[in-house]
Amino acid sequence: MKTEYKILLIGIFVIVLFDALCSIASRRFNFNYSLLAAGSFIIYGIFGFIAANEKSLKTGVLIAAGVGLFDSTVGWEISMLLHANTGDLKNNPTPIQWVITAIFVTGLAALCGLIGGWLSKIFKKKIS
Repeated sequence: MKTEYKILLIGIFVIVLFDALCSIASRRFNFNYSLLAAGSFIIYGIFGFIAANEKSLKTGVLIAAGVGLFDSTVGWEISMLLHANTGDLKNNPTPIQWVITAIFVTGLAALCGLIGGWLSKIFKKKIS
């Protein structure tokens, strides 16, 4: 299996685990699930960093975008199935809301991957 596919699969696994644990914790400890959104962006950046370090900046951006797309679709469904505490926000999106959110989150994830990939290139130059 290609390295970039392994990185993508590990990224998807990490984001699913993060979504599930945060959903359960938000309900159990009564805090708003959306407070942990920054954790998702950090994960996107980390996997952008890793992929750019292993392959290229373009690969880092694409891997982060892929993880973001998965998070904004399947991850969102996981949070609904696990009854994440979303406060007053009704967690029942229409198909249009879901598509718009997926596009927006995928774009933000790509940006996080770009930042992570850029940091990877900076660290690589300093180490060499």
